[in-house]
Amino acid sequence: MKKKNVLIIGFLVALWLPILQMNLQFYREFDNLENRELAKAPDLNPSRFKRWPAECDAYLSDHFGLRPDLIRWNNVLRVILLGVSPVESVILGKDSWLFYRSETLEDGDTINDYTGAIPLSGEDLAELEQILEENHREFSKNGIFYLVVIAPNKNTIYGENLPDEIEGFKAKTRLDQFMAHMKIHSDVEILDLREPLLQAKESQPVYMKTDSHWNTYGAYVGYRKIMDSLATRFPERCLEPAQIAGDKVTLERTLPGGDLAQMLFMQDLLPEDHHTQFNLSGTPKTPLFKTLLFRHDSFGDNLYPFLTPLFQKIVNIAPFVPFDFETIRKHDPEIVLHVFVERYLPQAVSGDFFFRSPRSRAESP
Repeated sequence: MKKKNVLIIGFLVALWLPILQMNLQFYREFDNLENRELAKAPDLNPSRFKRWPAECDAYLSDHFGLRPDLIRWNNVLRVILLGVSPVESVILGKDSWLFYRSETLEDGDTINDYTGAIPLSGEDLAELEQILEENHREFSKNGIFYLVVIAPNKNTIYGENLPDEIEGFKAKTRLDQFMAHMKIHSDVEILDLREPLLQAKESQPVYMKTDSHWNTYGAYVGYRKIMDSLATRFPERCLEPAQIAGDKVTLERTLPGGDLAQMLFMQDLLPEDHHTQFNLSGTPKTPLFKTLLFRHDSFGDNLYPFLTPLFQKIVNIAPFVPFDFETIRKHDPEIVLHVFVERYLPQAVSGDFFFRSPRSRAESP
């Protein structure tokens, strides 16, 4: 009888504990770590009563008592004990490597980028060529140097750390197709950073283990290739890339895990040990250019500190925001630099990913 009472009391406590915590906030080990805005409290205005059920359901789903902690405990058990990712967008790789399965969030398609299972069509390649050629012509007419830089997906550089069922399959990729096509049919300058990053990783890590992005050293490798292009285009500026002081790169091993570890709510249990630190020497004392128009996704964030000393002003533009040529001319940049990650290549075929002239906008469906 006593055992039965204990079970009943335990059941009631488990039943009421989340409700009490939700209202009293007496315990909260983890805040929300999801990369989205949680549902707001429902608007109880009588005129909106038809929306009450859906709004209440969304709010309770996002703010249920102990929700982050329950998710965290479930994730820890599944990752550590079962070796299974509880989050569809995170792949558990070898040796504690984490990879991004972006197609689950409609944020590109990293797995098919890697395997080459879904190629670009001939129409896609022709459309990309046409858009980039038009950009090149429009910018050249206004004396603007246009440079496109593609940062590889993490899977592309560290594919050996993917699970065997993914790592074992490899065909010609969409980036392979695109670069081969543009080399034959276009003079637009496009930097493919795969080879320099693959070479650089032999001496230092270039991407983070628990994050989907390159680290500062990987970004530095990209910066050096950008500087090579600028030096060729502007020989009179005598451009030299900044050097790593003493060739000394250190690893910071005490940082919390990156964005992929955060998706698992395990950033403390999966710390990041591939974060690189170094000092630079030989940065210009005064800017060498007036204005850079820098269109970039999150891979541009680590590039930004390397580019800052070169320009009096940098105008940042998000990757999918419409930005027409007239607005660009108002900024009067000397250089337009477009940096984006490999997984966005299929999305670049349509919409406002690349700049569009008034003529191309009028012709687009």
